[in-house]
Amino acid sequence: MDSNHYADNFFQSLSSHLPRPSSMLSPDEVRRKSQESAKKVFEDWQTLGSIIQRHEELIRKRWVKKSQQQKKTILLTAWPNIPTQHRPDIEAFIRKGQSPGIQARSKEAYMWPYINMEDLLKPKLLLIFLNSRGRHYPDEFVHSDLELAAFGETTGATTPAFLNGYTMLFLGRTTADTYGELLSWDDDKDAFDNMINGIGMHPGHGLQALEIQQRIWGFLVTCCQLLLHDISSEALTSGDVQPEPGPISSQDTNITSLEAIALESPYRVPAKLEFSRLRALASAACDTMEDNLWALREDPSYFAQVMQDYAEHRQEIILDEYGQKHPTLITSGKPLFWNRVLGAVVGQAYFGFATFYEAQRQIIALNTLAEAYKSDIDPTMDLPSEYTDAFQNLRFLLEAAAKDIIQQLQMGIFPSPPMRSFCTRKPQDPNTTKIVTYYNPPATRDQPNKRLMYLLDTIFKEDQLFLFGLHSATDELGRLIQSEPEVRALISPWVAGRISQLSTVSECLHQLHLYQPWARKIEDGMNLKKDDLLKSYKESFSGWLPIIGVNLEQSSLHQLADPSDGKFTYPAQRRRNKDNVNQMRSAEQNLDKFWKAVDLYYKARTGGKFHHDMVAHLLAKDRCIQRTPPWTELVKSDPRQNQIDYIYQPFSSVYHDPSAQITGAFSRTTLTEKPAKLKTRGTPSTATEAISAAQVDNLAVTDQQPMIAVDKRAHKVFKALFHSPLNPDIPGEIPWQDFLHAMISIGFSAEKLHGSAWNFTPTSLDVERSIQFHEPHPIDKIPFLWARRFGRRLNRAYGWTGKMFTLR
Repeated sequence: MDSNHYADNFFQSLSSHLPRPSSMLSPDEVRRKSQESAKKVFEDWQTLGSIIQRHEELIRKRWVKKSQQQKKTILLTAWPNIPTQHRPDIEAFIRKGQSPGIQARSKEAYMWPYINMEDLLKPKLLLIFLNSRGRHYPDEFVHSDLELAAFGETTGATTPAFLNGYTMLFLGRTTADTYGELLSWDDDKDAFDNMINGIGMHPGHGLQALEIQQRIWGFLVTCCQLLLHDISSEALTSGDVQPEPGPISSQDTNITSLEAIALESPYRVPAKLEFSRLRALASAACDTMEDNLWALREDPSYFAQVMQDYAEHRQEIILDEYGQKHPTLITSGKPLFWNRVLGAVVGQAYFGFATFYEAQRQIIALNTLAEAYKSDIDPTMDLPSEYTDAFQNLRFLLEAAAKDIIQQLQMGIFPSPPMRSFCTRKPQDPNTTKIVTYYNPPATRDQPNKRLMYLLDTIFKEDQLFLFGLHSATDELGRLIQSEPEVRALISPWVAGRISQLSTVSECLHQLHLYQPWARKIEDGMNLKKDDLLKSYKESFSGWLPIIGVNLEQSSLHQLADPSDGKFTYPAQRRRNKDNVNQMRSAEQNLDKFWKAVDLYYKARTGGKFHHDMVAHLLAKDRCIQRTPPWTELVKSDPRQNQIDYIYQPFSSVYHDPSAQITGAFSRTTLTEKPAKLKTRGTPSTATEAISAAQVDNLAVTDQQPMIAVDKRAHKVFKALFHSPLNPDIPGEIPWQDFLHAMISIGFSAEKLHGSAWNFTPTSLDVERSIQFHEPHPIDKIPFLWARRFGRRLNRAYGWTGKMFTLR
């Protein structure tokens, strides 16, 4: 009795709801099917390549000139019953069970989800598709083609055939006779390992991949024939080969987005792991978290805004079934409520920064190992164990970060102001702190909003997310928010920020997944090493557990943190006068008093170690908190006599005598010649040393940064970002497009992440790090208070000042 017979008996014994193979095949049947498909794939590949090499320029011109209706006709002729919408596999899955046989009729949607009218009608996606498939061998796409159809298998909509004891090989096979070769595990000692390592495929998957590729190349050949209908068959594939036209992109090369990258990805040559991109994403996210820490401790208006945002996204805000407020909101001063808000603000700010810093550190370490082992890497062999461990530890860390962000989203999305009216809460049980809420969407047939709810539900349910994949879920969520105004209106800035964080983590995980053919084995092997990976994760954050466990609920810190009484009112957007300056100084003093109390509270409850101790050695040593100097009356004969922009003080006042502070106007570049580089881990500092005014006087005060000439539009932006408080002319709002133009004009590329974040990566600029900024939402203009913070962040990151930017 052969192994397939045993397998058949095994599958028959499974529960009826579990997927079964589509068929049980013999080796001869697999060889026959694979040879037939491989022959057709290479015939169409040869034809397409011959056409593209001779007529690509003409194809581009004709496709661009076609009307939408003409393009639809071509696509429908080449692929009858082509799905109408983006990701038809997702739509088919949502609709499954609504009518009998819908899954069977949806095979095309699952096997070729990127062959759809909505995407291919976009200006250049078909042209990108033709270029990549016409100029590269089929084996370069075979694994990605199968992976793009994986949703169908994970949901049980498409199931591969089964043949035990054999492996199919594709990589490096460039002829029809060798493509998809079937090898027995008994006859070839490496055959089984090649399947496990991702070099080869299980025969069922191999046949699926061949079916997918056969249909793709046939479709593309037909599209070319329809576009070049007036050229004879012989002339299509013969004649002189022409130079390849320039690159195709559906976007400005300086401005891109994760949505656009994800949209183009199925049509391009499969991407490879880019350590530079991985580092840039992690570095920008880490620096954003660090800047958040500084702003929380420096800027009273920012602190008040963050506290209010967190308060507006807590489940206690939702009224119960009887229209009553939560018990924490009806007590005088709301002490428990504000202490809970404060705990979330402090905890997520500090531990969030530590998490992204650790991710950045591990990425750099992984890149170092990649360089060290590059001469030893062989696709037919396992990776060195040290290298594999580094991949798995980084994936574990990023997956833990994703779970934390998802939990924040799950807790905050429905209480958010745009969604709150659709939610109710069960009356609070006095015996528990657990809050039970219900989402009651309005009776509507609005498909975009229903799709949003489906995607959120998918992200929040671990089993659903496993089927869907985090990268697919975040891509779809980002695309939906960007393309549907009704959906975008339901996303608050706080929620958009969490979606941005999640998309950053998701993209980092996706980059690691691109490390083929090893990624599959790396990921599968993590299940066998959960205990070791958890131990390594805990070691990375040793010392944090007591700090995370500090409970603020019974503290009196709420009195110092509650922003609702106006103690943090900060009129920095107004012209400076005595009243405004005094108000700003009072707000700054209230903020300093609050943070000193928080630091001491944690310090007393953790045996002397508090959150700032855990990150002090990671923070730039030359940073100081900016404070408003006392008001001085102007003297007519010398309007700027004795006036200074700011005074400065160290980050934490727990160790510091506040009377020893820096005064004067100076750039961060007076303290260091270059922007701060990534610090390596070492012994945490036990004190924040104060820099005296005398020490500042001894430093070189000349700004060493180069002058940057910009156009009038960009100059206006930088003038607003680095506005001097001594200038009585207060700038207005900055259009977001003007800010993008300014950053690109001085040497950054801009990438839109999902949510509200934009990642700015230096291209022709002599700086070492990327930086992220959040696009205003729902308006598209940067208020002056935001612009002031943007400028402060650029000063911290690069040492820039307003004097550097001159009008071209």
